[in-house]
Amino acid sequence: MNNKRSIRKLSFQSAIIVAVLSMMIFVQAALAADATQANAVSSPAAEALDTKKNAWELYKAGGFFMIPLTACSVLAVALIIERFVALRRRVVIPPKFMDGLKQVLRDPREDREAAIEYCKKHDSAIARMIAAGLRRLPRGWTAAEKGIEDAGANEALKLRRNMRFLYSIGSVATLLGLIGTISGMILAFQNAAASGTGDVHKLSTGIYEAMVNTFGGLAVAIVVTIFYYFFVGRIEKFISELNDALGDFSDEYALRDEPELAA
Repeated sequence: MNNKRSIRKLSFQSAIIVAVLSMMIFVQAALAADATQANAVSSPAAEALDTKKNAWELYKAGGFFMIPLTACSVLAVALIIERFVALRRRVVIPPKFMDGLKQVLRDPREDREAAIEYCKKHDSAIARMIAAGLRRLPRGWTAAEKGIEDAGANEALKLRRNMRFLYSIGSVATLLGLIGTISGMILAFQNAAASGTGDVHKLSTGIYEAMVNTFGGLAVAIVVTIFYYFFVGRIEKFISELNDALGDFSDEYALRDEPELAA
């Protein structure tokens, strides 16, 4: 449900941006047509229009709102790197952890302390969950399973850490690009009003500089959204694998410790 709401919000923001861009294109085309019909474009103005700017010049032309957009992109990169580090398989479910645990934990009662030490040495999400269950094992397997469940809820929160923040960066970047574009449009029309409608190149230059904000905001939002859903899928996969592994562990050792449960 939350993902559907997030998709609706992003679609609504995208629709607003498309509408603004359509309006800008329409205004620019109308003014250019009027200028052509009136033969108001002089050759010096046409030469002034021929300005191919590099990426840095376009960035500076975007104005103030490119600064918070840059901050959003830096934060996004930092969070993406942090998530890649935190969501490595060996940090969540080491490949050979369960095989090693079975070698140590032959009897749930006698080998409990050795198994807890093994979990501490091979620290990971699944190790912390199993260690929490083993600590409660003297109270019975019902208490042990409750300990695993409680630790699992905490580990799931750790896996999802910073995910909301990452998604919010994409939303904020989109809105910053939109407000930067609108701000640039306002300045462009103010300049056009001050210099007269005949100078269409000042207006068109102001408009394409304002659209740099839209490009920057969408670029950040698209990259962030792609990584957000990539990490969501990875987290869901890990949670599913944790549930399967812990379910097998609980079933196997509960029957060893309490054979009457098999009846």
